[in-house]
Amino acid sequence: MSISAGRFIKYVLIAVAVVWILISYPLFKFAGSEFVKSFIVGSLISLLNSIAGFLLIKRGFERSNKEFLKLTIGSMGVRLFVITGLVLFLLEVLQFEIYGLLISLLLFYFVFLGVEIFYLSKLTTKKGY
Repeated sequence: MSISAGRFIKYVLIAVAVVWILISYPLFKFAGSEFVKSFIVGSLISLLNSIAGFLLIKRGFERSNKEFLKLTIGSMGVRLFVITGLVLFLLEVLQFEIYGLLISLLLFYFVFLGVEIFYLSKLTTKKGY
């Protein structure tokens, strides 16, 4: 089984749909518009981070273990610095609501991390690693 970006995106979209179904009512019922806007932007940042991480892992899967670890850990550091800079920009310059942004960033970061782990473990089980 090869690493399929389409299958990974399908898993991500299912996870996003499930999370949004579960949080939509309380989010739109009890939160203000600024919180909701920040929450949506935070989820999009996490989505882009997850897709970038998957593409880099897919690229590293074809390399040696040492190069794979360098690429994976190095890209994690770079992506976290980019996210930190983006969050600071959103908070300081664009005056986004801090709680909505950070809650959604963390929530979706862990959801997408779970999807990546699920997908890659399923892939390596089938390959026999």
